[in-house]
Amino acid sequence: MRPIFRIIALSLILLAAARAERINQEGRILGPAPVVTVPTLFNTPAADAIVAAMQIMPVTSAWNEDISRRPLLSNSAALIAQVKSDLSSSRQTLRAFYEMNYVLVPNNQPRLTIPFFNYPDESDLDGGVYPNGLYPIPPNMPVEGWPKATGGLTLEDWQRDVNNTGGDRHSIIVAPGSGAIWETWLARLTTSGWEASNGAKFSLTSNDLRPPGWTSGDTAGLPMFPAIVRYDECQRGMVEHALRLVVAQTRREYIYPANHYASSIPASATNYPAMGQRFRLKASFVIPDNWSLPEKAVLRALKKYGAIVADNGNFFSVSVCPDDRFADGVFDHLSTIDVDNFEVINTTGPNEGPRSPGAPTVNAGADQTLDPGEAATLHGIVHAPANATIQWQLASGPHDVAFVDPNSAVTAVSFTQPGSYVLELSADDGVHAVAYDAVVVSVFPAARMANISTRATVGAGENVSIGGFIITGDTPKEVVLRALGPSLGGRGVHGALVDPTLELHDASGKLLLRNDDWRDTQAAAITASGLAPTDEREAAIIATLDPGNYTAIVAGQNDTSGVALTEIYEAQSSGARLANISTRGFVGTDDNVMIGGVIVSGADPATILFRALGPSLADFGIVGPLRDPTLEIFDANGTQVTTNDNWQETQKSAITASGLAPPNDLEAATLLALEAGNYTAVVRGTDNTTGVALIEAYQLP
Repeated sequence: MRPIFRIIALSLILLAAARAERINQEGRILGPAPVVTVPTLFNTPAADAIVAAMQIMPVTSAWNEDISRRPLLSNSAALIAQVKSDLSSSRQTLRAFYEMNYVLVPNNQPRLTIPFFNYPDESDLDGGVYPNGLYPIPPNMPVEGWPKATGGLTLEDWQRDVNNTGGDRHSIIVAPGSGAIWETWLARLTTSGWEASNGAKFSLTSNDLRPPGWTSGDTAGLPMFPAIVRYDECQRGMVEHALRLVVAQTRREYIYPANHYASSIPASATNYPAMGQRFRLKASFVIPDNWSLPEKAVLRALKKYGAIVADNGNFFSVSVCPDDRFADGVFDHLSTIDVDNFEVINTTGPNEGPRSPGAPTVNAGADQTLDPGEAATLHGIVHAPANATIQWQLASGPHDVAFVDPNSAVTAVSFTQPGSYVLELSADDGVHAVAYDAVVVSVFPAARMANISTRATVGAGENVSIGGFIITGDTPKEVVLRALGPSLGGRGVHGALVDPTLELHDASGKLLLRNDDWRDTQAAAITASGLAPTDEREAAIIATLDPGNYTAIVAGQNDTSGVALTEIYEAQSSGARLANISTRGFVGTDDNVMIGGVIVSGADPATILFRALGPSLADFGIVGPLRDPTLEIFDANGTQVTTNDNWQETQKSAITASGLAPPNDLEAATLLALEAGNYTAVVRGTDNTTGVALIEAYQLP
């Protein structure tokens, strides 16, 4: 991609990025893929945000498999009786133990050598030299139990086990960016560095198993990270996966997805569970309304996803992350649930259930933009067996919506309030993972950005003025583009561009139209629009464009330089609309700052997000970006409406929620509800600094 278009890509991809259709097995829209920049401990809001946006194992994984409709094993009752009888009379109920924790690391986390002293032959060395692994271990890697179950010890003291407490001491490292998990058993920090009994590496994006018979950090050869009960999901009210289950005794057998056993009881004793056996809380168990939200989240998961036998122990227990944000006693009611409330299901194999051929697929159709009072027709496409359940539902939005037929892929839907609505289409055949897709319907108020313009210095070569704009909707839009220079002198602008040229490109960079002097081409149509430039040397283009992303490039004829004004007008005030304008140019001092103009029309206020980007442009190959842009908004009378330097100082929550937060903290943004009228956005450099900047205006529903 040429640098001239690379910078526009930064702006034009943002609306698409805001609509992230990564949807997990629970039907929850995950948002953009998370980015980890520093090692992040599990018991922090930062970790909550990261793991909440992760697809933890494929939707087809056994950990994510809905087993609520699976048949029982013929000897389910005998298995339950055996599991219960293996426990002392005071331990024949479910327990929730604070055990495994984790740390999230960036892709470039430095690797450390970690010797494996028990099972190096069954360990993933991951680039290490036998018997050593080479793992991305950060200084703050936690060890099982800390801090909820470690009596107030510091993390470093617990890493070193200063009290010789012992125990299983599992550790878990997760790199969301590279999609990998590293897990160990008996991890301890010594004077020589870290050591562990053994280590295993798992993929977050694959159902691949370890070699047959190999253990892992867990006895059954399973990963632990996908199974632990986390704080963030408990706060949402639903644990979205199967849980890790410990029982007193197992037989010498493992079934999918387990890969290892640890028992002297023969495999023929099938009333003892195998490693990998799946237990389910009976559907008839009534979850009391007055139990805690985390308890309800766990029990809902045990009904839908169940629990997988992963280890032997002295309890019938599930593993909870030892997050110190969990209130004391928050899981106490679980210990009143007798083992008899569980059953054992007939599990699926590696090529069965959600992993079998013939999974349904859905496509929710293209995003839509509506004017007030309009209804939308949803054009979903479903490929699924005839008996599959098809359903539309509201995933998010400011108000309820009305589907004509929510069980039809093609249906109409109506709205009573403006806003951004995410509508989710699903197909469930009862065998595979439910197929999901989503469409965003933007219902705008009676307000539009009717005209958008930017004044900036036009240089030579790559330092031309580059404007990007987005047309939304499902019908073509007629627009008029102008590049003004000579006429600016009459408005008191010094150093105006003498002879501007104008090019219009589509999203691929293809040149659609070019103009130097507006009378050379399309003179009649431009004159009829009422928007003909006043100087014959100025450029203009009139075009009917399909919805999509476009770029307008203003340059000086023969590489001349000067101040120019780039303008885009709607030719009609209905139908498809201009949703975004962005212009890249050089920001100087005094009168040579960058100035953007917006005309708002209509009876309702328009919600406009203005942004001024500078530092993040360096990531797109722009030389000399403005180091610290500031943004000022003025009304038609020249009265300042608002000002912003660094976007997180004000309106942080609202700007983040829009999905259009600037990439760099030094960049500026403001979100305003503007009545009809003319507005000006001015971009300057803090302390009169200069450089290349990008000014943007987005109309939001």
